[in-house]
Amino acid sequence: MESPQQRRDRRRAEKQQAIRRAAVRIALDQGVEAATVEAISAAADISPRTFFNYFASKEEALSPDPPWRPEEFVGLLTGRPGDEPVFESLKAVAREFVVRIRPAMEDLEPFVELRRRHPELAAKARAVDETKVLESLLGAVRSRPGVTGPMHARLLVIATFGAAISAVQESVLSGEPAEELLEEAFTLLERGL
Repeated sequence: MESPQQRRDRRRAEKQQAIRRAAVRIALDQGVEAATVEAISAAADISPRTFFNYFASKEEALSPDPPWRPEEFVGLLTGRPGDEPVFESLKAVAREFVVRIRPAMEDLEPFVELRRRHPELAAKARAVDETKVLESLLGAVRSRPGVTGPMHARLLVIATFGAAISAVQESVLSGEPAEELLEEAFTLLERGL
């Protein structure tokens, strides 16, 4: 039996998903401009004021809820052997990202389609995703042997997770396994693209 707090959390997550679905449906059917806070709120049967209890902006509602928290990646990275080359450690963390996101990939299809139609959303969402992952991992990466400085750490994280995000997006579009696409992306990175 779920506790009162668990029930509140579940209901909040369900309401948040309902608002997201309404936002994406409007944006796909009528365009991003039509997906105003008022229109999303009406479609989700909530008030605009309630909308802001769940999201800071319509752009946030038009982005998928990640199936991971950035601090989980830090734990995965710091759990890797200390003498392992940092790129190998980051690749292992990125592989775990793909494994964790796999169950949610079907739910991501509308978001990928929305980003395909509206590249400006993709740029904003990618910047938010990269910032969350980047900021959470930078400190852990900087302290790894072989990392020559802040720029090196930043490039390692962005390149590795750019490959992972690209593999997931391509997988949704093409139907190819994300794991295989990720390994292809890593091979390209190692060859210097």
